[in-house]
Amino acid sequence: MKKHIVKLSSGEQQKLRSMLRRGKESARVILRAHVLLKSHEGKTDQAIADAMTTTVRTVSRIRERFATGDLKRALYDAPRPGATPVFSAEAEARLIAIACSAPPVGRSAWTLELLQKQLKKDRVVKQVSTVTIWTRLRENDLKPWLKKNVVHSKADAGVS
Repeated sequence: MKKHIVKLSSGEQQKLRSMLRRGKESARVILRAHVLLKSHEGKTDQAIADAMTTTVRTVSRIRERFATGDLKRALYDAPRPGATPVFSAEAEARLIAIACSAPPVGRSAWTLELLQKQLKKDRVVKQVSTVTIWTRLRENDLKPWLKKNVVHSKADAGVS
């Protein structure tokens, strides 16, 4: 016996059918819409799983999400918070300022490791990876480890 019964209102059925006709949703959402409609028709989880080439457990989870939430909850994933950002806006500004400044004495350019050490030394961050630094610099189109392009004046180029 099914633990979670799916009974769709006529509005919900119409919304799901319209969604399927348009085909603008992700494959995951379309699968969930099909499962809900077939569950409403009274088909067994096994029959739905076979028809949709998925597992019985997936069908059961979709029905459970509908029964414990609503149509939106059954169709779409809940937002995920993700990791807390390593850099605040101020920390990123400080990184950019350091990367654009003159490199340490004895160095010709900033490296990711040097930037990492400087950020820790200045107590901008407690811990940061070189990959995170590289990503923040790349998003700001900065490459401090490369020599800067120098614009020569016409006099320097021998052009009068």
